[in-house]
Amino acid sequence: MVAGDKSDPVDVLILGGGPAGYVCAIRAAQNGRQVTLVERGRVGGVCLNEGCIPSKHLALFAAAHPGCRDLAEFQTSRTAAVDKLVGGVSSLLKAAGVAIIQGSAWFVGQTRVCVEVGEESVRYFDFKDVVIATGSLALPMDGHPFDGERVVGPREALAWMSVPETLAIAGDDYIAVELAVAFARLGSRVTLTSAADRLLPDFDPDLSAAADRGARSLGVEVALAANPASIVEDAERVIVSGGRRPNVDGLHLSAAGIAVGVEGFRVDRQMRLDRHVFAIGDVTEGLPLAHRSTMQGRVAGDVLGGKPAAMDVRALPRVVYAEPELAGVGATEGDSAKLPLAALGRAVIDGSTAGFVKLVFDKGSGVITGAHIAAPRATDLIGEMTLAIEMGATLEDVALTAHAHPTFAEGALEAAELALGRPIHVRSLRR
Repeated sequence: MVAGDKSDPVDVLILGGGPAGYVCAIRAAQNGRQVTLVERGRVGGVCLNEGCIPSKHLALFAAAHPGCRDLAEFQTSRTAAVDKLVGGVSSLLKAAGVAIIQGSAWFVGQTRVCVEVGEESVRYFDFKDVVIATGSLALPMDGHPFDGERVVGPREALAWMSVPETLAIAGDDYIAVELAVAFARLGSRVTLTSAADRLLPDFDPDLSAAADRGARSLGVEVALAANPASIVEDAERVIVSGGRRPNVDGLHLSAAGIAVGVEGFRVDRQMRLDRHVFAIGDVTEGLPLAHRSTMQGRVAGDVLGGKPAAMDVRALPRVVYAEPELAGVGATEGDSAKLPLAALGRAVIDGSTAGFVKLVFDKGSGVITGAHIAAPRATDLIGEMTLAIEMGATLEDVALTAHAHPTFAEGALEAAELALGRPIHVRSLRR
């Protein structure tokens, strides 16, 4: 078939069914648009099928089963959880009236897309609006390409059936730290190597230090300011977590007059590239985070529905399932107060007193601009502080809000009082 052959008219065409694409599809359908979603694999994208959900599942499994070198139980549990979530997303899409097309898509004109739906079968669609939500791909290490077996990316490592005796991890991002902690708990001798001078270099320095201490406490050998390639020959297996690039290979963007930068599409606050062309998720410039992708999907879905929506996120939280759990949001510089977990009754009960709750604030107004937590359930606790920053809350607002006792959540209240200079459960202001 050629580009001039018969095509089907569609209202909104979304390319990619990950966290950005499927959320956009549902929201646009809720707003009255007729939506067609093209996905070559399973809905849910990398996040649900190969990334966020499986990696956090591994982190929790490792914490509950230390020393378990046979990963068969994990793989069975992971498959069941992922299948259930994929089924849930599929049901939601169908209930919203979204038409799902299984296949690989590429542009053949400014308003036309071709979709390969079988080995020798294609369909053409003419769209009114199109949304590119094809995600991103893992980057290999220079000089050491992925071989699918020994040198792999995080996705392949999460499919292993057994724990390697020795494991080298090249990277310093949250994925590298999470995998190092998980495999160390499972009994692997792990070396974590980074070219940077600290782990999590784009996080608050106190969180970086906590990540380093926690990893070393589990026996991880951490090598900083080093050449990651130097560890490749010294381990049974190697995981490379070296960043990601936009997944636009094969889209034939030039046929639609669309250009993409090295770091992804640069979109406006309505997620537009052009009047009828949108891009959302990891394929756009910015942090490759699932919750950022879903926010973009909601915005694009509302804009497609004619609503006055815009991407206006003041606080984008980031979490790390490490030892302990780490979470941060907002500013890392400014006046700060750091409450040790030892001041909390719940932490003492749990024997988890090594962490902290740190607030960054504007001294003149008391407005909270950042929060950084190293504690059990930090990944959940950061939600309160994200909301506080989004709403422009002050230290007084948090300090005067009752928090249930005894909980780790009390750390926010106590840290706010510490910042205000009137702490009850610590002796003096800690900065």
